[in-house]
Amino acid sequence: MKLNILTFFAFLFISVGVSAQNTFIMNDANYTSCSGSFTDSGDLTGNYSNGESFVTTICSPFPLDAIQVSFNSFDLASGDLLIIYDGDTATSPIIGVFLGTNSPGTVIASPPATNPSGCLTFRFISDSSNTAPGWEGTIQCVTNCQSISNTVTTTPAPDGDGIIRVCQGDTVSFTGTTQFSQDSTGATYEFRLADGTVVSGQSASEVYNSPGIYEIDYVAFDQLGCRDRQTIDATVIVSTTPDFSGVVAADTSLCFGESTTITGNVSTTQFFADVAPPITGQTFLPDGSGVAYQTCIDVTGFPAGSTFASASDLVNVFIDIEHSYMGDLDITLTAPNGSQVKFLTYPNSGGGRFLGNALDDGTTTPGVGFVYTFTEAATQTLDQSTGPVAFGTPMPAGSYSPEDPFSNFIGTPLNGLWCLDIVDNLSIDNGYIFEWGINFNPAIIPAAGSYEPSEVLTEWQTNADITAQTGNDITVTPSVAGQNCYSIDFTDDFGCTYTETICIDVAPEITSTTPNDIIVCQSSGAATVDLTVRNTDVLNGLDATLYDVTFYNSQADADADSNPILNSTAYNVTTNETVFVRITDNTSGCFNTETLDVTYNTSAFNSVNDLEACDDLSADGIENFDLTSQEAGILGSQDPADYVVSYFNTQADADANTNAITTPQSYDNVSNPETIYVRVSNAQDQDCYATGTFDLVVLDLPNIGTASDLTECDNAPLDLRTAFVLSAQDNAILNGLSPASYSVTYHLSLTDAEAGSGSLSDTDDINDGSTIYARLTDANTGCFNVSTFNVEVETCEVILPEGFSPNGDTINDTFVIPNIEQFTNFELKVFNRYGTVIYETRAQNYQEFAGIPNKGPLAGDGLLPVGTYFYTIQFNDSEVEDVARWLYINY
Repeated sequence: MKLNILTFFAFLFISVGVSAQNTFIMNDANYTSCSGSFTDSGDLTGNYSNGESFVTTICSPFPLDAIQVSFNSFDLASGDLLIIYDGDTATSPIIGVFLGTNSPGTVIASPPATNPSGCLTFRFISDSSNTAPGWEGTIQCVTNCQSISNTVTTTPAPDGDGIIRVCQGDTVSFTGTTQFSQDSTGATYEFRLADGTVVSGQSASEVYNSPGIYEIDYVAFDQLGCRDRQTIDATVIVSTTPDFSGVVAADTSLCFGESTTITGNVSTTQFFADVAPPITGQTFLPDGSGVAYQTCIDVTGFPAGSTFASASDLVNVFIDIEHSYMGDLDITLTAPNGSQVKFLTYPNSGGGRFLGNALDDGTTTPGVGFVYTFTEAATQTLDQSTGPVAFGTPMPAGSYSPEDPFSNFIGTPLNGLWCLDIVDNLSIDNGYIFEWGINFNPAIIPAAGSYEPSEVLTEWQTNADITAQTGNDITVTPSVAGQNCYSIDFTDDFGCTYTETICIDVAPEITSTTPNDIIVCQSSGAATVDLTVRNTDVLNGLDATLYDVTFYNSQADADADSNPILNSTAYNVTTNETVFVRITDNTSGCFNTETLDVTYNTSAFNSVNDLEACDDLSADGIENFDLTSQEAGILGSQDPADYVVSYFNTQADADANTNAITTPQSYDNVSNPETIYVRVSNAQDQDCYATGTFDLVVLDLPNIGTASDLTECDNAPLDLRTAFVLSAQDNAILNGLSPASYSVTYHLSLTDAEAGSGSLSDTDDINDGSTIYARLTDANTGCFNVSTFNVEVETCEVILPEGFSPNGDTINDTFVIPNIEQFTNFELKVFNRYGTVIYETRAQNYQEFAGIPNKGPLAGDGLLPVGTYFYTIQFNDSEVEDVARWLYINY
């Protein structure tokens, strides 16, 4: 486990100082660089120390190069010396031994044939008598290779600063091209990726799953083994996961309908390259008596020559360990220069304490490790925190102070081996280290090994439950029971979007409902009621075993669950009153409240007239009634919303509220007259009621007469359709009844007769063979009866008279030809005895001949003389024979 600082296996620092100007201090160290200053341990400003014995090797990062060091100053005290070797070890050939102020000048490694490594090794020994300023030299790499230059293009492309910024899980593709100053024959190419993979060729790709700084080296070798001199051809930085710890719901559990606030504080996370990767994996600590066990971390990420300057440079050291007897352990951290800090010293007061959940069963089976963190921020050491306990009691995980101050490490190189030493001083116990690590202060970690994305956008995903928002803080009212989740998106300037989801558990909705009133069926006075009779109503289907129902005299008491009504089954009232009901979920503790009204009220039946209906033509005394048409009268001023009106066939059923008439809107009486029993009940308490009655009366039909059939001659056109004097039938239909009290109408259908619509007049043409429906209506009751008769239309014979007397006595004054009007195209002509036409008329403008001529020389001169005249009738109809006759005019 690594605390506070993000883990990064530092590929970044594999070639310290290739392009930066660094100072490399004399120490037991190996340096790889083509530039920088090489100094004694006193650096550029101080003297070295007495009693030093260090070996430093400096190499070029490029094959076939030779390291060159040009000493700019050199001053050693008497008895101190610097030995220079032509190679990468202190066993290589000696170039020279240098004392006092005898400067080595410029020293260069031999050609590859003699020194294949191209390195120089320096050994410095100082005695214990005195010191001096030492030396300072300039490091360079000397090469005889041709110039080789590379260009790497990437997808995605780098930003303007040359850095490729990607999201976690993204893939970057690399393509390399190379320019050789002399000869590319036999050249080979490879990509050295950040995860250590080497891909041959001029293209490669890599997936970046974790935040970090990843450097890619595209290497081109010529056939002599020379390579390009750029060790970093592409740098990839991977976005860090933002810190969502500020995204917090004020409440993680809510009752249904409640609201809560979720803060949306999201911050970017700074990446620090891990200069001290933790040691992971099981390290067995076998039983021993005074046996020491050591595990080391090789710190390489600090600039060469960096030293531990302050106790604050070390934040903490953590150890994930289990051991079956704390009392026999020494635990020590040793720095690269050998300085130490004790975490636990034997003997100690560990007694029966175990570290972690150790298995003290004589086997080597691992127990469960606890993490013990040693930090100067803690107040007690591991030893000081131990009191008398039962054997085998685990030492609690947590933070403990070291027994020595971290300032013991001041002056030690930061780079190098930092080792954890554990000494098991007694037998019969063992344990395991599962992981341990060092957390340096982020402030001393090189800036080149850190970065922090910037925020571009923080926003909540759309959700209808969000009812308000202030900045990035939202108020939510979950709309459903169960888990309700809300997500916030954070987008950084790498173009990466991260989502954090906050979930809130919402208790089931309490689906109670406002119950019906409890009705005190009296106008006033004291009464006792059982409030619990409305429990079923208020629970509205909820399981009574899972919910409590309690009653209170105020809303405040119901909300606070204080001062409940104790006598809820026998509660005394004297007037209208509202009681407050609390319904509590026994599982979640959530509650809902409803109001229960106790109301004084009575029910009244207001008398109404009987319902009357005319009998239908079946005369069976049975009719259909709408009983509900009486409700307005029955209720009077009572609100229909507060009462239920029911109808019954007996008083007993009305009182028992059973066997109500199920279809009162359409009820056929069963007797004539019939009594209907009415119950008026309070809608919220059916036991508060009043009853009354009204009758159903079926009125008799009028006593209608029967009329004889009618016959009329057809008129032109001859279509068997003519008018009838229907009113001539009135007396027969009235059958002795008074026309002042009864009316008669005639209709072509029973439907019209029953509806009283479509009545006929004496001028309406009626088809031959029609049935006429005579309706006799009682003007007082509206009741009616119907009888029928038939009508017949005949084609009648034309009657031809033989004379007329136009003397003005109104008897036979014109030449009338009965039924002639049946024909539509006839022509009548009258002749004198000389054959002269004296009168002419046609069907279209037919005028009866009145003895006055309208043709010939006498036209319009008055009456013709007595005598015999002749006439013709032409029917202009192929089916009718024309007529030629005589007539006699006499006065």
